[in-house]
Amino acid sequence: MTSGCAALRPATAPLRTVDLARGAAAGEGRCLAVLLPGRFNDPERFRDAGFAAAVANRKLALDLVAVDAHLGYYRARSIVERLRADVIAPAQAAGYDTIWIVGPSLGGLGGLLYLREHPEDLAGVLAIAPYLGEPEVIDEIGRAGGPAAWRPPAEIADGDVGRELWSWLGPWASAPTSVPLHLGWGTADSFDRSNRLLADLLPPERVYTLPGGHDWHVWEQLWEAFLDRTPAAELCGARAPG
Repeated sequence: MTSGCAALRPATAPLRTVDLARGAAAGEGRCLAVLLPGRFNDPERFRDAGFAAAVANRKLALDLVAVDAHLGYYRARSIVERLRADVIAPAQAAGYDTIWIVGPSLGGLGGLLYLREHPEDLAGVLAIAPYLGEPEVIDEIGRAGGPAAWRPPAEIADGDVGRELWSWLGPWASAPTSVPLHLGWGTADSFDRSNRLLADLLPPERVYTLPGGHDWHVWEQLWEAFLDRTPAAELCGARAPG
């Protein structure tokens, strides 16, 4: 996740955002999806991929805002702080009481990191083919018998995103929680194995798979599957816990 950083953009404040859509109930300002892009993508890519069109075609009362949450924020370990200050808190102040985070790849990791720190802010997360750690970490968890059996080391090195994430994610996903986590990926995705480890911890109705790899065509189809399979009361009716 952190290789090839010669052209890494700085983690400036505030985060740049792009309003993509106002839902069918425009003006009510109650239901928002915060979209976090993949590693090499601008927030406008969500519009190009059809995420806003999918909402409009279904006449959903769901607003969309895409965030320029690039790799620099993850490297600076400020992604959660900036999301809360620049996106989530202003949305709450504007009257949104149902807020989702949706993200593919790196953006999926961002949604999980935010869920770990501030579940009270969210109605749920849709992680699409999320990055869940380097292959050696996934191998280690697999050899242990899965995340429920794996035990993290007593000390986790700074920057070891995978072990740090799973040390929280395994116990959290295995315990009852009021914050829904939805997960989708393409079965030919290079993250297939890691995503299957997480899927084993989730209710099957919150897991989506389709043929295909790590690309926007698959991710948009998974977004549509999520919209079609998630009850309206959960998608745009549930208030954030707390």
